[in-house]
Amino acid sequence: MLATLLVLCLCVGLLLSCGGNNDDNDSGDNGNNSDDADDDNQNAYSPCEETTTILGGVDVVSTLLGISADDLLTTVGSGFTTTALYTKDTSILTQSPLGGETNLTVTISYDGGEIRQIESKPVNSENEIAGECLNRLEVDVTIAFSTADSAFEESWQAVLAQSISPENDGLADPTLAAEFDPYAIEGSFEIISITGVTPDSVTGALYTTAVDPVQGSVDILVEQTNGEGENGTVSQSRHVALAWGGAN
Repeated sequence: MLATLLVLCLCVGLLLSCGGNNDDNDSGDNGNNSDDADDDNQNAYSPCEETTTILGGVDVVSTLLGISADDLLTTVGSGFTTTALYTKDTSILTQSPLGGETNLTVTISYDGGEIRQIESKPVNSENEIAGECLNRLEVDVTIAFSTADSAFEESWQAVLAQSISPENDGLADPTLAAEFDPYAIEGSFEIISITGVTPDSVTGALYTTAVDPVQGSVDILVEQTNGEGENGTVSQSRHVALAWGGAN
């Protein structure tokens, strides 16, 4: 359950989009206006060149996916309830609860958040073959994330997204992604200890599909520097705190 040097492809501005930095356009009620400055602001290490267009309302149809935000919100409905498992892994950190099963409920609500269509083009042919660069529609939403044991009783800003399927000409399953402060959990979940040197940063990340069969996890990302100066090395490790649908 441990993976080092993790890069989370979360299709969102909140986490890490699989592609470059997105500079949102301030206008575009009809979905046809895009920010040309995006092309000049791509991360030099990005496998994708991305252009973001702000859509003016839930009923505006994305020209890239052929659906509107209203269509996407209707597809996912109010959210889902599923069985989730706490990790027993203590190789990176020790948490509470440690192990065990609980019922997880995720409720999705939309209250006028930003709607974006993102055109993603590969910088080179290898990324195109790998299907890394996918056009997508993103909607800023709020989610209630709670477990039956009250370890999580959270309200998080999240991004609901749907992309072109990398496997066919259709659409991939909608996803939800969010980031949070694991030291500011409203429920009883807590980090007891972290292995190794004092972390440079500790962040939380949620990523899940949003329709049956739901699959996802809550992760704690720990970045640590070992050594000093030229001999120092920085690592990022992923601790899966809670998982559902077979995710790990």
